[in-house]
Amino acid sequence: MTKVNTLSKLVLICGLATATFGATSVMAKGDMHKQGRHSQAHFLLSERGADKLDLTQEQQTKLEAIFAAQKTQMQALKGTDKEARKAQRTAHKAKMESLLSAATFDENAAKELLAQRYEKGEEMGLIKLKTQHQVWQVLNAEQQEKFAKMQKRMGKKKHSK
Repeated sequence: MTKVNTLSKLVLICGLATATFGATSVMAKGDMHKQGRHSQAHFLLSERGADKLDLTQEQQTKLEAIFAAQKTQMQALKGTDKEARKAQRTAHKAKMESLLSAATFDENAAKELLAQRYEKGEEMGLIKLKTQHQVWQVLNAEQQEKFAKMQKRMGKKKHSK
């Protein structure tokens, strides 16, 4: 095998490994953002949030329903069986290892493997965006402006940490 072929295979393997670890990192970060979303829901449903935004009882009820629906959708997407999720992770890892250890690199199999990995994250992102849109629709213009300013301040605090 020539040095160029060896080098190109090494670059492809490193790229695939980076993409895989990047996907894992994004998913882990997604969990951290999920906690942030939870705190957003917690804030909006709290007395403090209701006072700061001057939410009516009707708005609070609508927000509770929105966040309850989001929780249900996320749980349905994730599944409740931890053992099944663990088995899926193990199977994915085995496929990845077999792909990397193969004599020739199968780009189509790699793309399929990465697509499967990103699909669930995309669905979760879509649920979160729909929820944010619904929350925004519940708030009036003044509340939207206040909440946007609060989110901006919270974002700056998170970036400084």
